[in-house]
Amino acid sequence: MEFIILGLLMARERTLYELNKVLKTNITLFYSASFGSISSALGKLEAKQWVVLWETVERGRNKKVFAITAAGQEAFRAWLASPIPGEKVREPALARLFFFGYLPPQARIAAVEQHLASLETLAATLTLLEQQNTDVPLPAAHQDLAVFQQLTLRYGKDYYAFSIAWYRRLLDDLKGRRP
Repeated sequence: MEFIILGLLMARERTLYELNKVLKTNITLFYSASFGSISSALGKLEAKQWVVLWETVERGRNKKVFAITAAGQEAFRAWLASPIPGEKVREPALARLFFFGYLPPQARIAAVEQHLASLETLAATLTLLEQQNTDVPLPAAHQDLAVFQQLTLRYGKDYYAFSIAWYRRLLDDLKGRRP
């Protein structure tokens, strides 16, 4: 969480509310966080002196603004350049699928149909996000960043396309349409 926040602050200073909004709209594909966990991570970053906080008044309201420090930028770049650890597949649906033998056939079909609908909704959300992002002009300094952010979006779209195709085949199998 801390490095995600540092990355967001690399582009510009932000309030806790702005960080929460970006996490919920752009980063939710690969990382989710609650308002409390963001606040906690900001506290840790402050303690490490990787971010600074100041208060300002805007339209009569107090705002706490966070900015990354030089030490925070250095830590963020070191994290980016470090080896990426391999991870196990973390797909909650697979844990359930593993035990589908305990369900009657119709319940299996219903569960897969419901999961497919959920996957299709998520895929549609990414398509919408991609369309929205193409309409936003970016300063030249952020062009490289935008390329890699689009790549994470493509990964998500490809992931959901694979999952949808896989679960459609499973549904066909469960309905006896495939040998």
